Amino acid sequence: MKEGYLEAYRIGNFFFGGCHLFSDNGCHFMLSANGCVMIVDDELLESIRKQKPSEELQFKLVQHGLASVPGKQMFRCEKEVEVRYFIIDLTKHCNFDCIYCFRNFHNTDTISFDVLEKILQYILNYCHKESVSRIGLQMWGGEPLLALDRIEFVVDFFKHTSLSVTIDIETNASLITDEIAKKLFNWEIHIGISMDGTPELHNRQRRMVSGKPSAEVVERGIRNLQKYYGEDIGGITVVTKHNYKYVKEILDYFIYTLHLTSMKFNLVRDNDHAPEQKLALDEKDVFWFANELMDYLQAYRCLGANFSEGNIEVRAKNLLQRSNMSCCISHGCQGGRKMVSFDHEGNIFPCEMIDFPEEKIGSIYEKDSIEIMVNKAVQQNKFFLSKKDERCKECPWWYYCQGGCSSRNRYLNRDGQIDEVECALNRSIYPRLIQEILNGNIS
Repeated sequence: MKEGYLEAYRIGNFFFGGCHLFSDNGCHFMLSANGCVMIVDDELLESIRKQKPSEELQFKLVQHGLASVPGKQMFRCEKEVEVRYFIIDLTKHCNFDCIYCFRNFHNTDTISFDVLEKILQYILNYCHKESVSRIGLQMWGGEPLLALDRIEFVVDFFKHTSLSVTIDIETNASLITDEIAKKLFNWEIHIGISMDGTPELHNRQRRMVSGKPSAEVVERGIRNLQKYYGEDIGGITVVTKHNYKYVKEILDYFIYTLHLTSMKFNLVRDNDHAPEQKLALDEKDVFWFANELMDYLQAYRCLGANFSEGNIEVRAKNLLQRSNMSCCISHGCQGGRKMVSFDHEGNIFPCEMIDFPEEKIGSIYEKDSIEIMVNKAVQQNKFFLSKKDERCKECPWWYYCQGGCSSRNRYLNRDGQIDEVECALNRSIYPRLIQEILNGNIS
């Protein structure tokens, strides 16, 4: 695949904004700085290159967001602060002792019903005031199922409102009996499970607090969930130096043993709380892993396996739909602006920054709106520092990346620097996706 760049130009009122160009087999993928794309053939590309696009092509370029004319609004302008996803820290108690855990558990408190109700009422009032009809809500921990009564309380609270709420739980699955699986299904909870690969790999990274291996109880929990959810469960695999070289073995286990249809492979973040340091992949490792993962996913598809990787899927939708569906990897970090979290006292934080008191945005007890709180915090909190590097100036993936994960930076004390992991992932995955699109394998 060849890469190039088409320079911007103007013809009367028509302005072509320039774009990155990826070409293969007579097809050309045009990607603008605003994340908009268009695929053209040799003839159309030549007319654009010679600055002689027909009126019909000019219209198409404007329609796809690669060009503009006076008075033409390409996209609805979103508010800078438009929170649609809320994280509630239910409990600091956990029955696992994962080697990479980034939470700072000084105690094992569980949120009181009184504060929980106040947080839920605060969210409901916010949604009514902002005319929001649909939100996402994540029950967080620790292990959230250790606070199952709090989850039931949340479900019951929103039953009596007009708000459409999608409740997500990421669980280690060890506590999921048949009875609990049935309850979660009846409550319409969206479940994600944490599983780090084959039993041997998983047990190396995720053991019980007692020190016992956990893979067997996790697998049992997954089986119980599948009785009710069928294929409608996914989850997260944390990728470290220990397991990144075993892509095929992990996918074999997920697809043919556990019969999972989707997972996200999240690259670990080193942090001060992890008992074992230097788990993170370097740039060379990231490139190797990402390409190995995409190669095997393609091979499994050819074999008829129904399995997708969530982070790659989001990136494909970024390219094809400009959907901005992810608060993390669709338009840079939107922590605080699209997603906030609440601690046990009702304090509000961007993303998952609850263990960083200095990153507090505000509180449910303050009179200021979330928008005002965030706008104040943007001026003083390290989390909101803009991230940019010389490499970003000509990077095709800047619109989607925007410097990467702010949370990862805070845990690594790299305030204001780009997230090297996200950078390496984008530089490895996006070109591969474009190649697949040009070859007709993704549409």
